[in-house]
Amino acid sequence: MASPAIKWTDPSQQWRWAIIFLLISTVLGLMSLVIPVYVIAGLLVGAIVLSYLALNPAKTFYLAIFTIPFTERIRVLPVSFSLNELIIFYTLVVCVAHAVMKGHKVSIRTALDPWIAVLSVLFFLAGFFSISDTGLLGFFKIIEAFIVYYLAIYLLRSQQITRAAVLKTLVATAVFQALLGTFQSVTGIGAEFQSNRGYLGYLGLGSNVVWHGKGTTFHFNTLGNFLVINLLIFVPLLFRHIKRKKRAFLWFGIILLGVVTTYSRGTLLGLIAGTIFYLAVSQPNLKRALLMVGAFILCAIVPLALTLFNSSYVETVSYEERLMVWQVPMAAINSSAKAFWFGSGLNSYALAAWPHIPASVPMSQYHNWFAHNFYLLTVVEAGIVGAAILFCFLVYTWLNSWMRYARTHGGQRTYAILVSVAMVGVFFVSIFDHTFASPHYKVFIFVLLSLLYVKNTRQFRSV
Repeated sequence: MASPAIKWTDPSQQWRWAIIFLLISTVLGLMSLVIPVYVIAGLLVGAIVLSYLALNPAKTFYLAIFTIPFTERIRVLPVSFSLNELIIFYTLVVCVAHAVMKGHKVSIRTALDPWIAVLSVLFFLAGFFSISDTGLLGFFKIIEAFIVYYLAIYLLRSQQITRAAVLKTLVATAVFQALLGTFQSVTGIGAEFQSNRGYLGYLGLGSNVVWHGKGTTFHFNTLGNFLVINLLIFVPLLFRHIKRKKRAFLWFGIILLGVVTTYSRGTLLGLIAGTIFYLAVSQPNLKRALLMVGAFILCAIVPLALTLFNSSYVETVSYEERLMVWQVPMAAINSSAKAFWFGSGLNSYALAAWPHIPASVPMSQYHNWFAHNFYLLTVVEAGIVGAAILFCFLVYTWLNSWMRYARTHGGQRTYAILVSVAMVGVFFVSIFDHTFASPHYKVFIFVLLSLLYVKNTRQFRSV
């Protein structure tokens, strides 16, 4: 039987609420004597927000996705954490509490479970035997990605969230980051790096010197790589499922502008490779695939190459300079048999590679000699054995999603091509950057994988 509604005109109820409000006001008033008012207001707002999120696991999960690019870290003694990591932990607590209270019995088993078990062992060993004191922290970072993956599986299978809503959240995140990055590039406010990579300058329409947008990430390459993967997964949605084309093209244009204003070379390479792959595999026959790829190369790549080939932009992507940087991790890899086969452990790149930087380079410039290559960074820390296992997993997800695209239909076919195109982008942007070595972007990858491996039988909804 439903409990009777509160009668606000009842004198006893009025007195009860008056006493509660009086007690709250008294407590807040006493707190203001020792704590600044703005701190109290912040704590009060924070308590309200956390209470709201505690009642809404789906929105808490969406917030965890939205904060993936918030890479700024807060250090407390030897441990550092980001806003995204705090929200992931809170989402886990909220989801577990709801599952227990509501008695949800949802299987979270997926086809990726064996791979996740192998990767867990790999990262634990690489962390435990690391030459760095923070090696095991690297293990806990990859666990964050696995937690998000299984949270997504649980929420999807319990029908608290939908795959379409997850994609909307990713697009909204990319649009926000693209707008912020474009603002930074245009105004210089919040940007940290300036170079002569301005595309319009080579066309005689502006200056070559530009600021690189970075959004809330720690580097413009990081933002560019995040945006370009979102752009690649947005393309199949744009032409196949989204009904409101005008709004979709606006979103697409904003994200593309965000990619451009990062002026990241690796991002540009990933965009070209991912687009060619999608144009090839999405066509009904080989003749049409060759026609589409050829048209893209002639209309987009050739003009871009001719514009930039003899410009100062090419100097900023000097292979000689990059190869010189890559000699440092190569020296670390070949420093011993253990380093070659098993690596130096998680979070150990600086300890393993810095001794091999030329003596003429000042320590203030060491950060410019970081790997700038996801594959080399992985081999330095995990060795040939560990890197082979991790790369086999990434290649497996790409091939498996591609095969699912060829063999399935409906929603599952759409998510298969999304993951397949995204992984091609990851492979190519990783040649010139190490973004996906970051815990944040491992979370991003596993969010995408959850959309495919949840095996939701419901048909895909239009975004």
